[in-house]
Amino acid sequence: MQFLRLFLLLVFISGSLLSCRPKQPVVTGPHPEKEIYRIPYDTLKDDIVSVISGIIPGKNKCAGWVDSFPAWQKFAAKMDSGFTYLDTSRFVKMEKWADAEIDGRHDSTLLFYPFGGPDFLNANIFYPSASVYLLIGLEPPGMLPQVCNMQATGIVEYTADIWNSLSDLFLRSYFITGHMIDALKKSEVNGTLPVIAMFVKRRGYRIVSVNDVALDSAGVLQYADSMKNRKIFSHGVRIDFARDTGKFLQSVVYLKADISDKGLADNPPLNKYLSSIPACHTYLKAASYLMHGRDFSGIRNIILDKSISVLQDDSGIAYRFFDKNTWDIKLFGKYSRPGKEFSWINETDLAEAYRDTSINPVPFTLGYNWRTRAINLLYATKKKLQIPLYNYN
Repeated sequence: MQFLRLFLLLVFISGSLLSCRPKQPVVTGPHPEKEIYRIPYDTLKDDIVSVISGIIPGKNKCAGWVDSFPAWQKFAAKMDSGFTYLDTSRFVKMEKWADAEIDGRHDSTLLFYPFGGPDFLNANIFYPSASVYLLIGLEPPGMLPQVCNMQATGIVEYTADIWNSLSDLFLRSYFITGHMIDALKKSEVNGTLPVIAMFVKRRGYRIVSVNDVALDSAGVLQYADSMKNRKIFSHGVRIDFARDTGKFLQSVVYLKADISDKGLADNPPLNKYLSSIPACHTYLKAASYLMHGRDFSGIRNIILDKSISVLQDDSGIAYRFFDKNTWDIKLFGKYSRPGKEFSWINETDLAEAYRDTSINPVPFTLGYNWRTRAINLLYATKKKLQIPLYNYN
């Protein structure tokens, strides 16, 4: 009983003391912003990519001297001029159009770009927030240059080859596979990795990491370092990148692969890998009309099965393969039958659909018809999602 009385007395005294404390001021202003976690990046690789992108690198022993070299300064000036021209004549218009017409362009869904080669640039403009960009081409992945071991003349030759490899892109907005393979074979730029990394850097990102990747026998994408003494079925490269501030890590994966029906039949792990990708947005441009015929039916079916949307020009999937019960389709621009290089293509159904006078124009040049400006785009969205939508990491 005495213990209970003592306990109640202590509670009373404590309450009295607390009530005598001065009241704390009420905070009416905004809460302080949380500190943004900055993803650490690979300063060496980021500087190497800066050098080949015409961007002043950090002041380290390896590459810090480059920006004082007159020949590199000329290269950097040409790159700045070229990309400034692309930005004002094409990119700004593309972004404005995409904001108005593309649903979900800012979500983190996987962006699938078969036949894309090293063209990260256009994919990122249309879909800037994809968690992963999956690009496929026939060009070798290659490696970044050993800038730390290169003399000034070597850097001059390498950056000249970078500039030459971009000639088709600056002129046409797409890479010609034959030109690209030929250029890469003859130059110091020995694959797509330097070109993709340069595009990443030119889009304002920092390079977080660069790793070789490969498919194992089960069709699982692995880091190549973990596959020593194991058979590799398709190889490529993965670049992780991020903005200067923020915590959103993005990646671009490039695979060298033959995705014809024969290529998929000869490479079951590749077929299994592509058949297992999650719901995605698909982008197709300058795809040589390969999926119009029977020899690329497998990859066409994968795209139609996995995609929640498809953005393409007429060189992608033939109009007749889009089931109108499954897809909502919007057409843009002006359609004309392909020229003599693809004279076997005759999409009468697409030509008929373009007779609709309410179709809005495409306000930028893109794809094969850059010279005639008969630019067309098809944007298809799946009516009912029959596949789960989740991020691809």
